[in-house]
Amino acid sequence: MKIDNTTIEKYIASIPNRNTQKTYGCSLRKFVKFLEKNEITDLNQENIKRIFLDYQAYLNNQNLKPISRNQNMINLKTFLNDYTNITYNKKLKLERTTNEPKYLTTPQIQLIYKYTENPLDELMIKLLSNTGLRIHEALKITKQELTNVDEDKNVILKVIGKRNKKRVVLIPSELAKKLKEYSKNNKTYLFESKRKPNSPISIRTIQRRFNNLARKIDEKEKTKIYSENLKPHNLRHSFAIRALKTNEINYVKEFLGHESITTTQIYTNLKEKEILDRFKKIEMI
Repeated sequence: MKIDNTTIEKYIASIPNRNTQKTYGCSLRKFVKFLEKNEITDLNQENIKRIFLDYQAYLNNQNLKPISRNQNMINLKTFLNDYTNITYNKKLKLERTTNEPKYLTTPQIQLIYKYTENPLDELMIKLLSNTGLRIHEALKITKQELTNVDEDKNVILKVIGKRNKKRVVLIPSELAKKLKEYSKNNKTYLFESKRKPNSPISIRTIQRRFNNLARKIDEKEKTKIYSENLKPHNLRHSFAIRALKTNEINYVKEFLGHESITTTQIYTNLKEKEILDRFKKIEMI
């Protein structure tokens, strides 16, 4: 099978999320350059293992961080398995990285609520940190979706995430009630733009609001924690870390909509660190 930029562009066009399109586009175009440089014109089930190893060696010689090299390999494997007639089921030998996800602890998030003056900020923080939703997933929620409730009045949200992976997310009843009240005058979306009727608020707007709120808190609390960590995706990390305290990793993988458990495992090191910290506090006898 021949894989060139035309193949890649067709694959990228099938991805619904623009950010994911950019990530995969940049990653897979690197692979095409590797193929062209090595004059590889045919990929098949017989040579894919060798090509994977050669490509990994090629990336090791590039000026990339380990986490970027790992992501390139993961994206390539996903592309082949999802879009071509070639399957690569061998476990990837990924590099160890020291990059841990940034997040906010429960007390830190609770402190944020003391400084929120706008219900939009408070509800968005509550939604992201209690559901693990990605920011673009949260902004797509419609008022109609809030009507799908269980016997305890929790909202059962059906989400289509990256690479069209479907999952269910539960919005606790108390939060769901506040969201319904907040959006009662909106036409379609839960978080609706005032400038563009019948359209959701932009991601950039939420990011700007979070940045302004973080600066205010840091100034009052004499810290830099919130400017560094009050980001939409970091609230997803915060949810994941809390969820791992009471759930097996397989469940957390499904909560977050990860395709591979390898992605979810970035949070387990933090859990291990917490365990070791608690060990240190045990009085020696």
